[in-house]
Amino acid sequence: MFAPRSQHPIGSLRSILFPWLPAMAASLVLAACESGGDTLAPASDLEEETTAAPSNIVHSGEAMALTTTQRILFMSYPTAGGPTVTKVDPTGVSRAPIAAADYESVAAWSRDNKRIALVRQRPFGNTSQDDIYLINADGSNGHWAAPTPSAYWVHDPSWSPDGSRLVVRVNIQNYAHLAWMDVATGQLTLFNPLQGGVSGSRPSYNSAGTRIIYMGPDYKTIEQINADGSNHKVRFSSATFVWDPSFSPDGKKIAFSRQLAGTNNFEIFVKNFAEGTLKRLTTNGAYDTHPTWSPDGTRIAFASNRSGTQQIWTMNSATGGGLSRITHTSNNESEPAWSH
Repeated sequence: MFAPRSQHPIGSLRSILFPWLPAMAASLVLAACESGGDTLAPASDLEEETTAAPSNIVHSGEAMALTTTQRILFMSYPTAGGPTVTKVDPTGVSRAPIAAADYESVAAWSRDNKRIALVRQRPFGNTSQDDIYLINADGSNGHWAAPTPSAYWVHDPSWSPDGSRLVVRVNIQNYAHLAWMDVATGQLTLFNPLQGGVSGSRPSYNSAGTRIIYMGPDYKTIEQINADGSNHKVRFSSATFVWDPSFSPDGKKIAFSRQLAGTNNFEIFVKNFAEGTLKRLTTNGAYDTHPTWSPDGTRIAFASNRSGTQQIWTMNSATGGGLSRITHTSNNESEPAWSH
């Protein structure tokens, strides 16, 4: 599961510099990586734009009263038929499908919560491949982000705050590289092509749009670049696999899932850069993955198979307490994304 999705060959890295996929104008030099066991970036590198937006979910102890228009997107995988992008409010009511196709995954909210980017299988010659599909939050106006299919598999979209760009993963000869997509035109541009690109997957912006966090190429590091591809650094290093890093709304923390040594079990962790701490939030024998933050940073939604099938849960982001299961189906439910 940790290798990129199986694909047909898709050309060399140099070919991504063809006119339809222009290189960045300037050559950007990568900064030296910070590595080692469970490393932290220095305090001076903390996000400075950080003020969490007020939440319209009212908390009382560990209880939650619904006064919100927030929604959590997730993928619902039925036993028959293709998966469905579905949304539900944070208490588990008002569940509604958004879109359905032969195969789709990895849905992401725009920062204004008006649009959704997702991955859908797109016809390409005699086969099909992953590409980015855009829809309105109510499921209307569905269309491909690019007018014609890319020569490369495109995956893992995350919106810039102004909605003009998506940071994505493109797969070139079965190697994952980061790129950005112009939402208006669908044009792809590789980060740092003259230095061989930026290898990684599952990229996402911080709330200010100044930094991008992503999984490193060996799935054992969480790495970061500035939005222009500069100032590369390793923010966390592990002896085991790490998965799906996500900035907290204030940019001072990242949540991610991590394999426990000597097991196939994954748990949710939070790295706090301001305090220099690493905290494990889940302590269940289940497979806990795909953490995503509430807008005020006080809750985390995640996928877990602790009920027997994979479902969507929420918990307190500080303690891991206040667990609440918000989907109750026989389907496998996965890849949650909390609205902003």
